[in-house]
Amino acid sequence: MQVAIELYVQKALLIMDTHFASLKVSYNGKILEESCSEDVFGFNGMIIEGKRFAAVGRKRHYDYSHLMGRIFEVDAASPMNFLFIDPEDDIKLVLETNIWLDPGIMVQDVSLKICSGKKKLDIPLNRPDVKVDWSSRGAFAIDIGEFIKELNAERMKL
Repeated sequence: MQVAIELYVQKALLIMDTHFASLKVSYNGKILEESCSEDVFGFNGMIIEGKRFAAVGRKRHYDYSHLMGRIFEVDAASPMNFLFIDPEDDIKLVLETNIWLDPGIMVQDVSLKICSGKKKLDIPLNRPDVKVDWSSRGAFAIDIGEFIKELNAERMKL
């Protein structure tokens, strides 16, 4: 099953030239190398509500030239493969950033989009069923296992 995972802002986000967002997927305690990504912002600007600010599977550095003549949004995710999904699997999206240092504000500002085929889940992080672990300043582990399993179940129905 191919899955694309992206993070979107729910309200306008001020970006400074020192900001970054790094994502990776932990699958049963092991990092999936194809999921590792980093978005580095080399400009001062704004990402408006509803636009993508991070995605898995690629590394990008953005500068002022990415602002010319368009509304800024980071590049789309590169889909990653899940070969087999077991009901007991522990799947987490690990976010490391210097944009938010604690989860209180981050969960209010961010939503998660997980896509597989034509099925898309849009998940605000402030939902009560979304588990976010805060391991240190700017380091968060978002439990996405149930959402991946849901997409896999939909795929298996076809």
